[in-house]
Amino acid sequence: MEHTNSDKSSVKPTAMEQEYIELGSASSNPLDSRKVGSTNPLASTKPNGGGQAEEPHTLPFWQAVKRYPKVVGYCLALTVAVIGWGYDLAIVGAVPGVDSFKDDYGVMHKGKMIIPGVWLGLFLGLPPAGSALGSVTAGELQDRIGRRFSLMVGSIVSGIAVSLIFFSHLAPDPSSKRTMFTVGITIQGYSVGIIKVVCMTYVSENAPTAIRGSAMGLFPTFNLLGQLIGVIVLFIVNDLGTTGYLGAFGSQWVLSLAPFIISCVMPESPAYYVRKDDDVRAQRSAKRLFAPRVDPQVMLKEIREVIEEEMALTAGIGWKMCFYPHNLRRTMIVILANLIPTFFGLDLLSNASVFLQTMGVDSDVSLLMLIVGIVCGMLGNGAGMWMLTKVGRRPATLWTTAIAGALWGVLGIMGFWKSQVLGYVSAGIIIAIVVVVAVGAWPGSYAIAGEASALRMRSKTQAVGAVLAQISSVIMGLILPLIFSEDQGNLGGRTGLVYVGLCAVGIVLGWLYIPEMKDRSALEIDHMFELKLPARQFRHWRAEGQGEVVVVAGRD
Repeated sequence: MEHTNSDKSSVKPTAMEQEYIELGSASSNPLDSRKVGSTNPLASTKPNGGGQAEEPHTLPFWQAVKRYPKVVGYCLALTVAVIGWGYDLAIVGAVPGVDSFKDDYGVMHKGKMIIPGVWLGLFLGLPPAGSALGSVTAGELQDRIGRRFSLMVGSIVSGIAVSLIFFSHLAPDPSSKRTMFTVGITIQGYSVGIIKVVCMTYVSENAPTAIRGSAMGLFPTFNLLGQLIGVIVLFIVNDLGTTGYLGAFGSQWVLSLAPFIISCVMPESPAYYVRKDDDVRAQRSAKRLFAPRVDPQVMLKEIREVIEEEMALTAGIGWKMCFYPHNLRRTMIVILANLIPTFFGLDLLSNASVFLQTMGVDSDVSLLMLIVGIVCGMLGNGAGMWMLTKVGRRPATLWTTAIAGALWGVLGIMGFWKSQVLGYVSAGIIIAIVVVVAVGAWPGSYAIAGEASALRMRSKTQAVGAVLAQISSVIMGLILPLIFSEDQGNLGGRTGLVYVGLCAVGIVLGWLYIPEMKDRSALEIDHMFELKLPARQFRHWRAEGQGEVVVVAGRD
């Protein structure tokens, strides 16, 4: 990988390179003298038929899809698991707004049945706590038993959780029912944490550069599809009594089975076997993923090169390595990317039906509005995948977060007055926020988190980011009902002002620390972090002439 003396004598540095060297910017770290542009473990390929390898990031999107049909197929298969966790999220988030559920699990307050604010906080806060623990489990489990079996474990735990949720209605009194239901949704959150981290790790490890952003952007799209199915089911069963919501609970068993089936048929990630020095199984997995249109031996060779490159700089892959100086910046970016949904208000948007009812919107209408919002969000996500490939992750994320913050401000100001008409207008604003973040910030957060971590540390780093995201969701889940619930803070629409401040925090942190990694190979990203480039200069860095480094000055 290193240049020999004869190599150096035959290639004269460009004027930009000479200036770069004279300024003393070329550090002594081991990556500075290594080739960068021609090696990408997840994309740079050479067809079996021979010929020159094409640079992965120069491939148009649809050509990359044709070049990697099996990888694309398995990424799409994993979206079934994503649909499952979106469905679970919708059921847990929206069922407290279903009249029959409130009749069986609620209490009487001012002449109508409601879920007490404290219990509503537990319903919203404990599943993310379980998910945080599940994310930690996934980070450890994936490095021990692989991605496939970790997905299988998550599916089995999900089935157990659905059983507790389904049979909670048999408890003798409402308090016991709420307790059993809370335990069930917490364990379900644990299973979602495992499944989510495994899916993100698998896709980010194996998706080629040209489609990596769009592949990661599929997560919010199919999450919304799962939520749409869940809310439609709840809307249908809203007036059917106990039998209605039990049907919604029982349907979760079907979606718990889907990840189990996927884990039985998909190949293990080749990078996992490379780390385990199991060449035979690595070759078998690579063949199932990449052959015949891409040479699996070339892919394995390049995966090994990246892992060896990273091993030369860090020893071991324990949790503490995520916070060592070499990986700390990348870990913090992954954490920030995972917190973006908290900043733009996903915790409140996911429970919009309950929130809208505090502003005078009827339960049926609130569920219908939630359905409309989810459909619009899915359409926005479709535009968002195009946005990420054309505009980039950084600008799409920052601009849409800013627009969402402005809309939250309008909602917050309207909250000082209360009427049914304003409640419906507030529903329209919430739908607009969903569309805006679906175009940029939501899929952008997944793409950034998937690209920023080092390949060798990916499972652990993704888990760390997911844990912090779930901790933030726990906090918001416990606080939000105390703010807007009618028997607690009763702020209603004024809750939007909280998200004006959170969006502002997200914009400032994103502008300072989130780099642009669109169209970058794994080794290019490694190299830019090794050079300690400011986030705003990632977009302008170039590797030319067989990996000779050129930094083009400029800012976003």
